[in-house]
Amino acid sequence: MRRKLVAITAPLCLFVAGAASAAGPVSASPNTYTGNFVVAGVHGSPARPIAVSLVERLGMGSSTSGKVGAPLVKIRTTTYGLKMDGQYFPKCTPNQINEDNGHNGKWNAVCPKRSLVASGHVEAALTNPSSNLAGPGAPCSLGLWVYNGGVGKLTFFFTTSPDQCDGLTTGAAAAWTGTVREAGRTFVTDVPEPADVSYDAGNIGLFGSLETETLTFKKLTVRHAGRVIPFLASIGCEKGARPFSVTYTATTSNSPSSANESTGEVRGTHKC
Repeated sequence: MRRKLVAITAPLCLFVAGAASAAGPVSASPNTYTGNFVVAGVHGSPARPIAVSLVERLGMGSSTSGKVGAPLVKIRTTTYGLKMDGQYFPKCTPNQINEDNGHNGKWNAVCPKRSLVASGHVEAALTNPSSNLAGPGAPCSLGLWVYNGGVGKLTFFFTTSPDQCDGLTTGAAAAWTGTVREAGRTFVTDVPEPADVSYDAGNIGLFGSLETETLTFKKLTVRHAGRVIPFLASIGCEKGARPFSVTYTATTSNSPSSANESTGEVRGTHKC
């Protein structure tokens, strides 16, 4: 049966000014989780959305000394008072990146320039599933690139080189899709972690375990029909606060199911 652990921690999210502090570690065996979000900009309203930037920092480890964390199969975030509108921005889909073997090695270089909405860096550890997550694992450093995938979609892609990721190269993991939506005034992202970035890393049968991630969404706008439209916008707060959550789902198997998955959630609020 899937296990779930929830911790209430504040603040995880910073809006406008002040010092953000990381939440966690939250323990949800076999993993521990931390997180930090920084949103920069003035808060707007539904009638007057204001463009903002966002820095996301995630961290994961093992709840057992000497081991690495179990690979993730999904990350979900919720944040009150944000919205994303990719309708009028250039887009780049996974098919555009992946087709024809990455366009003979060009990969994400084929994406339209203004389709890039976020970029960052990931540190991970690669282990053989038979090792039972014994650390430290082989280090893997990755560039993380996020593109507008169209309305309600984001395209994710990793880049790396053999000397940075235990012999793996860019394209070992294909570009994939995450979704975004609004539930009332709450902004929700759902990012599945496909097999080739998780429990079958690089399609060579290894576990790929996140250690740290830093991802920065840029403050972007476009003009359409005489209006300035933000890509990521603030639409307000809830009684002076901004509730949020980050939910991690991990597996201990190369055949994920509810029997071998566990879920850890970090949540809190921040004044805005």
